[in-house]
Amino acid sequence: MGKYASWNDLEKNVPVAYQEKATPEAFRTGMNGIAPSGLKVKEGRVNHYRDGVDGKGPVMVNGYKRAMFE
Repeated sequence: MGKYASWNDLEKNVPVAYQEKATPEAFRTGMNGIAPSGLKVKEGRVNHYRDGVDGKGPVMVNGYKRAMFE
């Protein structure tokens, strides 16, 4: 999070970047990249990840604010 010049910049851009990068495809690719030979991530886990990140960008920013500043 050090690349943002101000809190307003962070608060505006992090949810957008999080939504764009925290995709089920990114999760699948990452998990399959570390999976033991011959195994792959279960689709149910991919779906659960998708459900867990939808709309969570603002929640993540608020959690960071509470943890660091309040």
